[in-house]
Amino acid sequence: MKLPSLSTVASWLKTWQPAILLGILTCGAYGLVLYGFGIIAGPIQEDEGWSSALVNAAFMGSYLLGAAASLVSGRVLDVLGPRLVLWSGLIVGTIFLMAASYVGSVWLFIVFWTLGGAVTIAGLFYNVTMPITARLYPQRQTAAMTVLVTTGGFSSVIFMPLTGLFTEEFGWRWAVRILLVLAAALSLPAVLTVRRLPVIPPPEQSSEQATSVDRYGYASVGEALRSREVQVTIAMVIASSFALGALLNHFVPAAVAAGLSLTASASLTGLRGFLSLPGRALIGPMATLLGLRPALGAGYFVMLLGTLCLLAAGPLWWIYLSAIIAGLVWGQTMPLQGLIASEVYGLRRLGTLMAIQTSAGNVALAIGPFAAGVLLDSVAGDYQPVLIAIAAMNALTFLLLVLLTRVRGRTVG
Repeated sequence: MKLPSLSTVASWLKTWQPAILLGILTCGAYGLVLYGFGIIAGPIQEDEGWSSALVNAAFMGSYLLGAAASLVSGRVLDVLGPRLVLWSGLIVGTIFLMAASYVGSVWLFIVFWTLGGAVTIAGLFYNVTMPITARLYPQRQTAAMTVLVTTGGFSSVIFMPLTGLFTEEFGWRWAVRILLVLAAALSLPAVLTVRRLPVIPPPEQSSEQATSVDRYGYASVGEALRSREVQVTIAMVIASSFALGALLNHFVPAAVAAGLSLTASASLTGLRGFLSLPGRALIGPMATLLGLRPALGAGYFVMLLGTLCLLAAGPLWWIYLSAIIAGLVWGQTMPLQGLIASEVYGLRRLGTLMAIQTSAGNVALAIGPFAAGVLLDSVAGDYQPVLIAIAAMNALTFLLLVLLTRVRGRTVG
């Protein structure tokens, strides 16, 4: 097979440089705040004598406050562009997270981590980098989003082992500091490079239009939120996030309850993260072959099958099949949801509307594991009803996508 020439590679890198840099930024942003926290939480409890509930309250607080802060960052992104959002996420987020590594009080740790994590989530996560990428590549959004999320998908692969290594060698405090410097170094190229977005023309007006929707999207956020298509899209993301959060957090104990060892179950979570990379790389071909909505529908349906495989686990190979399915599809779901959001919302209010969608999804992602835990306690630790409930949410997500296809005409109530 003939290798591409240097000029071809250089041309490709030049074309996709902003998407690649935004993916690298996203990789750094997720690294500590999402993937690293689960690794340092145990050492924090052991070293400081703080309870598990209080330590994890910092993580929950960062996501809940981040959901609210994302509403602000999305609006700022639409009105003022990316510069203020990206710089604020990098500088303010780093300062507060760094401060959390120095405090000796658990309450100060919760406050500083919550604030730092929330600002990072609002300013540097996919809820910001996806709309920026869509605006930068309005005619090639699928390809651009594939580049973005494939690059960002290396976050868990890079940061989880590094977090474990640094924590073992230097303790959790220095691990946090080193990882923050690394994340900042990964973020700076995009922050310095992506300064402005293409201007969106004003809404087209015609006597034939019942609303001011044109190919660039809705003229106002209120108008968009009255659209049946937008409402169903947000409901679909909420249902998907609820099921995904519950499955991700309860996969290991459910696998152990089905007969797999703890070590093997934990290893499968690492395999799931690794398999998300080829899953993300398949976004473009799947969208081209099937179309965006059928591709996402296939992903939702396969996620349902993965949950049913875990539910059917007696023979342990069902558990392995469930993990493989979850890994391959997990990497596709969020990017495809982002592409469909861009299609439904349009570019004009994309930052604000994706912030609303992401905030609602993050709240559902936080509540899903808790609700599954409550159900588990009520049935005396039997995971069968929990997995049935998760499968039901997977089925609801799929049905909402079918409904979304039926209300594609942007009917406004």
